Amino acid sequence: MAIITVCRPAPDDGSPFRNGDFMRIIAALCLAASASALAADYVMDTLENGLTVIVSPDESAPVVTICIAVKTGATCQTEADCGLAHFYEHMFFKGNASIPDQTAYNERMGDLGIVQNGSTSDEIVRYHITLPSERLSEGLEFMYYAIATPLFDEDEMAIERSVILNEYQRKTTSPYWNYWKARESVLFPSAPWRSNGIGLPEVITSADRSVMDAFRASYYTPDNCALIIAGSVDADSAFALAERWMSPWEYGGRSDYDALPMLVEMDRDTTVTVPTIPGVELVSIDYAGPSLVTDPSATYAADVWGTCLDMMNGEFYRDLVTNGPFMDISAGFYTQRYAPVISFYGTPRPGRSAEAVEALEMEIEQLLSPSYYEGYDLHAATESLRRHRLLSEETSYDVAVESLAFWWVVGGGLGYYDTYLDSLASVSMEDITAFLDEYVSGRPRVTFILSPDGGGCPE
Repeated sequence: MAIITVCRPAPDDGSPFRNGDFMRIIAALCLAASASALAADYVMDTLENGLTVIVSPDESAPVVTICIAVKTGATCQTEADCGLAHFYEHMFFKGNASIPDQTAYNERMGDLGIVQNGSTSDEIVRYHITLPSERLSEGLEFMYYAIATPLFDEDEMAIERSVILNEYQRKTTSPYWNYWKARESVLFPSAPWRSNGIGLPEVITSADRSVMDAFRASYYTPDNCALIIAGSVDADSAFALAERWMSPWEYGGRSDYDALPMLVEMDRDTTVTVPTIPGVELVSIDYAGPSLVTDPSATYAADVWGTCLDMMNGEFYRDLVTNGPFMDISAGFYTQRYAPVISFYGTPRPGRSAEAVEALEMEIEQLLSPSYYEGYDLHAATESLRRHRLLSEETSYDVAVESLAFWWVVGGGLGYYDTYLDSLASVSMEDITAFLDEYVSGRPRVTFILSPDGGGCPE
């Protein structure tokens, strides 16, 4: 499983750090990264205003990470506000009711020794800071004013608008830009903007304080967010401080996140050829996969299956790379609520895209049979996923930002996260066969061919 995010660039107006706390944090994070990886322990409660508070104590380093996970992202966008989720993220670390402007914000981060960032993806937005653990109370105060009282100063918005439009222009120069846009329009034809994290230039250009306030009122309320505190903290004290600082944040009740419709639409086989520059080629075949909302049990089989196929000593790799027309090949499933996709994709050898498509289609037909997996070790695949989970939680930062925040939002709580490893261990070949029968065998698919002579139109 992979998470691709649109990350806020680091401030370009000079370092905000004015004391030794920054270097202390970096050293402590390195120390924590060398510790043995353990699955995260946590305690969870809900404040009266609806805010979920999750605390994961970890004494391996004298730092704490505070993360606010928001149930929003590109998937909440309409055509009229495509890009606001990302624009809002850029405005988070700006002026608010406590800190008047960007300069004062940088000074305060320096005073507290804060390392900060934010990220926007299709189904989640995250904001996080890491600072010395003895400054937890000040860090929570800092995050409260940022999340609950943004000013959306027009001058600061103009600066970030320019940053985002430059970011958009950079993306359009990628040789894969046409491929990304084709995926949006073909896999998600009714609402391609719900998979467009960077946004539309016309929306970014016209956005003002009023539309940002409206977006905040819909999604940036405590009942639509989780506060994760991970690091060298006492759980009871952390909960008390969270209640002290976050209780004034007013309940909203207007988010539509949990009621959004599914996004992937495939009703027939489609082939799309996409133009690019010479020297760049890609072939992918995509199917609609199981959603965490409608069929969470199938996602475990999907993860084990994808891990099996990505083993370089297996038949899939031998047929398509070692003895076939691809230079590399992957198959897998991206866990999501609203846009789950099963993908087979790889880079064909120069000039062999047509042959690569044919070979991949034949391989997909073969891998629908249980006998195809006789040379694969399901236990090895499960163990690989278990190790990935442990390695992804080596530090308190990883636990707060990359693990608990993601699964609380996308999983609709932490029940899926809690049972994930046990559920993987119980996956059998019968489960994988049932998954393939339900989501791949005879199902509509979209084939994308990225090549210099691509036409860009569905066939």
